[in-house]
Amino acid sequence: MRRRTALSTGGALLAGLSAGCLETFRREDAWRELVVDPPEGVYVPPHADGMVTYGTATAGGREIALLATRPHSFWIVADAERNRADIRSRHDVHLMVTVRDTETGTFVPASVRTAIRTRNDGTDASDDTATVDERSLWPMLSQRMGPHYGDNVPLEGDGQYTATIRIGATTTDTIGGVADGLGAETSAEIDFAFETDAIDDIERRLIDKDEGRGEADALEPMDHAVGAENSDKRDRESAAILGRATSGDIEYAATLLDADRARTDRPALAVTARTAHNAYPLPFASLSAAVSRGGDRVASAHLEETIDAMLGHCYRTAVDPSLLDGGDGLAIDLETPPQVARHEGYETAFLEGDSVTVALDA
Repeated sequence: MRRRTALSTGGALLAGLSAGCLETFRREDAWRELVVDPPEGVYVPPHADGMVTYGTATAGGREIALLATRPHSFWIVADAERNRADIRSRHDVHLMVTVRDTETGTFVPASVRTAIRTRNDGTDASDDTATVDERSLWPMLSQRMGPHYGDNVPLEGDGQYTATIRIGATTTDTIGGVADGLGAETSAEIDFAFETDAIDDIERRLIDKDEGRGEADALEPMDHAVGAENSDKRDRESAAILGRATSGDIEYAATLLDADRARTDRPALAVTARTAHNAYPLPFASLSAAVSRGGDRVASAHLEETIDAMLGHCYRTAVDPSLLDGGDGLAIDLETPPQVARHEGYETAFLEGDSVTVALDA
């Protein structure tokens, strides 16, 4: 399936917009009206925004990056329901944080909280009055960045700021050559300069209708997108791939890990759940698996979210290999969809429970 690249906004379109209209488009998400009736699933959004990197840090086995783009609406997901979080006049920037395992580059599921304070001359950084914003960031998914954390944030105009990023202990199991420390809280500070003009000047690209706008497809990832890199390599290096199946824009791959790899007293069944277009991992979901024989389910188990050095982000459970050997099908059930906020193009996808079956008799 082809993925779409973003095309620059045509000069004729820009020429037809007054400065006031252009500001409305920038600040009020008017581009969204270019896709009137999006499909139920992944689709190519009407535009793609660039971003700026404010800084990076390493702490507690995690690579942390602080990025920003212009404020925009997104959708918050609770169970299978979604609600749009609109931009407000007080919002100055859409702030984003990426958190990766230092050893593998894998996305790390965790709680992420930011505290932004000013760094003007004479300001005591420890003074609470210097704090201009403090919040927990939403886990998010976008077509160009993959999984990350973010929110629209107010600041106090142009100037120097310090972001304190607090990352909770990972909510997942870890196996293989994953960095030490992911099971403990950590924090990092990143200094940055905010300029309104720099945010307003971030490139915005219009996706032309002839290039797939509104179609069931996806934009190409950015170079530093989280999660897509090495996904094919990880699969090839895995011990025993049982099979793959795709449903609802999610590609599932089931793998049998031996006891040494699984770091348990018996082998483990590991299932990756990735976006079908860009192979992004889908975190904060609930999955289960069941072995069937003759059409009947003979064993089932909940899958625990895991970071594996070779598979990356996955879901797994201990398993008796004889169950798989004697079965003819492995059903993978998405019981709770990924509890991540969605950028445009993903807001109608990955919202329903689903089930796929991987054949075991091949």
